Amino acid sequence: MTWKDRGCYVWRTDKPHALLGISLRWMMAAAVALATVLYSTDGPWALAFILLFFSGRHTAYVGQTGNRYFRDRQHLRGDQRYGAIGKPWADLNPRVYALPCLLSGWKWSREFSEKLWIFLLLPVYNVTWNRKNPRRIKPKEADEQRGARERARRSVEGWTVRAFVMTVRITIAAIFWAGIVAYMYWKKG
Repeated sequence: MTWKDRGCYVWRTDKPHALLGISLRWMMAAAVALATVLYSTDGPWALAFILLFFSGRHTAYVGQTGNRYFRDRQHLRGDQRYGAIGKPWADLNPRVYALPCLLSGWKWSREFSEKLWIFLLLPVYNVTWNRKNPRRIKPKEADEQRGARERARRSVEGWTVRAFVMTVRITIAAIFWAGIVAYMYWKKG
């Protein structure tokens, strides 16, 4: 087994309420490009990194395990042995990433690393060791949100909501880029 098979891991998912819904890698590129443009025009370039807070993905869950394959399946599909269903965030396009964990063969080391990663990454769906996180979503709220998403997907109004959200995203992006262009011309003239 390698360190990716057992140890600590992080799940990143789509934010269900994100307006822009753009991944962090594209937001980072846009922030750097905007900062470069603002710096070259003697503008407030540091403000460009506020864009990173509008990323469409967030840290959903941090955990540790001795076998990632089975643990991933438990999170996404549930576990028949214990009668558990998948996690409420399993429908939000989750992606899992391995986190560095020293001595991953020892459970005490994995648990210590998990607590450290929870403290650093502030996942929104972790319950244990995450009570002070102001963005934390309680399990009952997470189940209610999942039910609302399921109902919206099945209903005709779901199409209307998706079209509205897409229109809002496009409008905000157009206003944002128009503002940048206007600022550049205003700075020149």
